[in-house]
Amino acid sequence: MTTILLCCSVLQAQKLDLAYYLPQDIPYDANIPTPESFLGYEVGEWHVGHSQVHYYLQHLAEKSPRMKMDEYARSHEQRPLSLVYISSEENLKNLEEIRKNHLALSDPSIKDKPDFNKQKLVVYLGHSVHGNESSGTNAALLVAYYLAAAESDYVKKLLDNTVILLDPCLNPDGVDRFASWVNRHKNKTLNPDNADREYDMARWTHQSLLV
Repeated sequence: MTTILLCCSVLQAQKLDLAYYLPQDIPYDANIPTPESFLGYEVGEWHVGHSQVHYYLQHLAEKSPRMKMDEYARSHEQRPLSLVYISSEENLKNLEEIRKNHLALSDPSIKDKPDFNKQKLVVYLGHSVHGNESSGTNAALLVAYYLAAAESDYVKKLLDNTVILLDPCLNPDGVDRFASWVNRHKNKTLNPDNADREYDMARWTHQSLLV
């Protein structure tokens, strides 16, 4: 009689750290809190909720002279929509002048225009316009931390010449709906089965309404 032993290997979620996402060959300002130190878990271990993103970025803006945060609207469910300005400390002091110069460059009625070559580049980063696009909002935490804390010459030069407008979540209501579902139904052990409840919110929600 032959005895067959079946060995089942279970794929566990790999513990990641910031080295997985960001370069580690440069110094980071220890006074700037990492996402993990604020959230209690590393980015990617759980789907972050909108309020967690909002308050983390608010905290960064209080800690870093490279950041300024303004609320520009409210969502249908009254969640704050905010824009984070990321640049050098000097540029942040002159945001209104930079804004007016950019408007002047595109205004055909203004003949005496500012010197184009002396203007700061303005870049807009909008994350997660659809609720199920969860990676965008989670990535916003890493982008903000990197730009606030990295002490490399490259980042300092970038911020001297650029004003970055970071919108961490264009659709906070949808992102919270999705994050709440996935976090509630995710397995402790990763399950790649597409039929798993975690991945099919529409089907399981529809079935629950029929009960």
